[in-house]
Amino acid sequence: MRREYVLRVRASDWGLPYRRQTEMQLTVKVKDINDNRPQFEKVECTGYIPRYVPIGSEIITLSAIDFDAGNIISYRIVSGNHDGCFSIDATSGTISVSCDLNDLKVGEREINVTATDGTHFADITRVHFKLVNAKRNSPSGGRLLSDDTGAFDCKDTGVARRLTEVLAAAENNNKPPTPEEFPMMPTRYGQNLKSPEFIDFPAEIKVNESVALGTTLLKLRARDRDLGYNGKLIYGISGGDKHSQFCVDMDTGELKVIGYLDRERESEYFLNISLYDLGKPQKSTSRMLPITVLDVNDNEPVFERSLASFRVTENALNGTAIFRANATDADSGDNAKVTYSLVTDTKDFAVDKTSGVLTVSNNLDRERQDLYELRIRATDGGGKGPDNPPLYSEALVRISIDDINDNAPKFSLASYTVKIREDIPRGSVVAVVTASDPDLGSDGEVLYSLEDSDSDGTFKIDRLSGTIRTTKPLDFEERQVHSLIAFANDKGNPSLSSEASVTIYVVDVNENMHAPQFGDLVLNGTVRENRPVGTVVMQVNATDADPPGGDSNIEYSIRGGDGIGIFSIDNEGEV
Repeated sequence: MRREYVLRVRASDWGLPYRRQTEMQLTVKVKDINDNRPQFEKVECTGYIPRYVPIGSEIITLSAIDFDAGNIISYRIVSGNHDGCFSIDATSGTISVSCDLNDLKVGEREINVTATDGTHFADITRVHFKLVNAKRNSPSGGRLLSDDTGAFDCKDTGVARRLTEVLAAAENNNKPPTPEEFPMMPTRYGQNLKSPEFIDFPAEIKVNESVALGTTLLKLRARDRDLGYNGKLIYGISGGDKHSQFCVDMDTGELKVIGYLDRERESEYFLNISLYDLGKPQKSTSRMLPITVLDVNDNEPVFERSLASFRVTENALNGTAIFRANATDADSGDNAKVTYSLVTDTKDFAVDKTSGVLTVSNNLDRERQDLYELRIRATDGGGKGPDNPPLYSEALVRISIDDINDNAPKFSLASYTVKIREDIPRGSVVAVVTASDPDLGSDGEVLYSLEDSDSDGTFKIDRLSGTIRTTKPLDFEERQVHSLIAFANDKGNPSLSSEASVTIYVVDVNENMHAPQFGDLVLNGTVRENRPVGTVVMQVNATDADPPGGDSNIEYSIRGGDGIGIFSIDNEGEV
């Protein structure tokens, strides 16, 4: 239809004695949109194809028409070609053979084709054909024309004829219109001689970015010394307001805010305020009005990194810097002044209020706490008053404490006391000493050793388990107490150690296996009467089969038969 309209618009009043009017010309151009879908010229095609046609032979070409100007149509097979025996050229719509038709077991095939302009799709058209065993009589890759080599019958949709009619109608509809004359009414006020002028035009306006929509910033004042329509003034914003944040009432000159202001997006506007009269010829004037947007605290600080992870050794000195928090605030002045604080309750770390540097503030101990999750808060300096508090945001800093070898192995007991029989076999377990080390890795692995300087290596200790065993037989008669010192060393560098005393008491076991034996059951001796006291009567001897020592030493005593104690015997067996 018609694509361009030229309208002449007239505004008239009903004043007396003359009507006043003005005119303008408005051109409306109609732009094309993609509101038509492609349509096939021919549909429901049926025909025959010889089985012996070469691969690549063109069978039929389908054509679709789109009434929209400039649309590119592409074609595709949507179903019926599961084995890929046919292909279609996406640009031309030509269907070709892509396989040896002798291999097909069926006698008929049907494929469905559509066309698209990229947005809309044409109705699917069906191409039905029967495979016939005809002789090959067409050149390789050539089009099949004769009846026995692929002629098709199709139904004509008439779309080509309709397109011709539409194009003819469009050409007729878009002939240039015949200009019409609208004579203007005469004016009784004479010519438009004076230009409009502003009165007390402000040098600058300042406004808070939180100003409510509809707020009047000022009322512009102006004058024109002409009379009637020549002196009638119209206000407008002719530049500097590309996002339509402001408007000026064309009659009253009131400048209002109609869009939300954001100083962080636009801090200053330069509005070109234009003033027109309604005279013929029209005269105008313009002035630049700077508008400064004042900041309010409407942005919270934003951390450069809201999540960070670090590792620090537990021997880090006080004052060691771990991380520098960096937060910025899009506001200005005090509203953008950021201070830092540590929300997490801990004495081990501190954050500088001004710089945001996170430092170690106490002696760290991995065995006491190995992971810290610290929340650092950035607070701006805005928000004066209880109803407008300062704004803040937080960042999370995870600090893992790495282990150092700062713990010596610790024995479960400071001293061990053991009693053991003297007859235990060599290699027997006497005691097990254990020590633990809370450090990690090799720093926490414990090795044991034994100091036995005065026991001639009678005992040994297993380096890994702390098990103390005997290395030789014990003898109560030779030694009753063994004093040892057990050491526990970790594998750190340097190694740390601790010690514990081990006291072993040897318990006596009776080893006297044999009783003394006299040489005869009856021993005879004689003594004359009246012999003085102390006279030797006889010598008795007994033997003991025990090994030399206390168990084989023999002491003699008279058990009975000496009457009133006339005889005595000493330890050597002399009566």
